[in-house]
Amino acid sequence: MTLEEVVVAKLQQLPESERLRLLVLIDEWIKQHTAADIKNVQQALLAVQSSWATLSLDQKTLRWAAQDRDLEYDLG
Repeated sequence: MTLEEVVVAKLQQLPESERLRLLVLIDEWIKQHTAADIKNVQQALLAVQSSWATLSLDQKTLRWAAQDRDLEYDLG
């Protein structure tokens, strides 16, 4: 049994009123963590944007970045 199947089986064992109460708590937990995830992504993007083109890299890292064909460069 997968973890998801175990959780579903446990939920099915609960009386209806308890199941509904637990589902409300799960919805609140999801909302809190979704908001936190979005905030973390926004903070990471701001950190990258504020340090854009100001990082010093060692020669090994520079060589790796220059050889990576998937990277885009703005030489402008």
